[in-house]
Amino acid sequence: LGWAAMVFAPLVVVPLAIAMEWLTIAPIRNRDEIYTLLVTFGLSFMITGAIEYLWGTETTLIKPPVIFQGTVDILGNQFPVYRLFASALSLVVTGLVFVFIQFTSVGLKIRAITDDNEMAEALGINTRWLLTSIFGGAAGFAAFAGALGAPIFSVEPEMGMGIIIDSFLAVILGGLGHLPGTAVGAFIVALAKSIGGGYISEWAIAVLFLVVAAIMVLRPRGVFGRGRIA
Repeated sequence: LGWAAMVFAPLVVVPLAIAMEWLTIAPIRNRDEIYTLLVTFGLSFMITGAIEYLWGTETTLIKPPVIFQGTVDILGNQFPVYRLFASALSLVVTGLVFVFIQFTSVGLKIRAITDDNEMAEALGINTRWLLTSIFGGAAGFAAFAGALGAPIFSVEPEMGMGIIIDSFLAVILGGLGHLPGTAVGAFIVALAKSIGGGYISEWAIAVLFLVVAAIMVLRPRGVFGRGRIA
């Protein structure tokens, strides 16, 4: 597995995601966004069930690549080398995505679709092709993240469910369509879970949702006030 999974997982997932988007999401694209949300959640449960049926429900432990095994001392605390590597690589990928969206012509079109899909289409942007490409690209990044996180979280059919919830909360906190806000939202989610788990572990999830609810009341457009209202 190792390095190969980080390469081959996106290559396998992207074409499957594009086909799935064409068959299930494209036909309801002009309806309310809640339909897309329900369909994608339903698909995630169907895919999880299919994986459990074909390969079982066992948890598989994956060792990190040899060069990233072990720990490193930072200010008297031991940190796993692989976790530091995964964190650094995640920051690099996030930065590249931000640069792509903010400073390329394709990124400009993506932002135009996010702001006003109908106006973007009227201006000649092929929104159908671009939205399908975005869906496939997002699935590819998710596959890459899954392969990158496998040595940290272990591999089992429902490993993505908790991550989906955390990701959803991060996007809501950051403000829909605001990438820097999403990064800050992810930090808030991680901090709330760490504090809740460290001091009152049985209430960790409750603490997380209370923090999210409080921020949403005070900042309904996200922490920077620049996103769309969730």
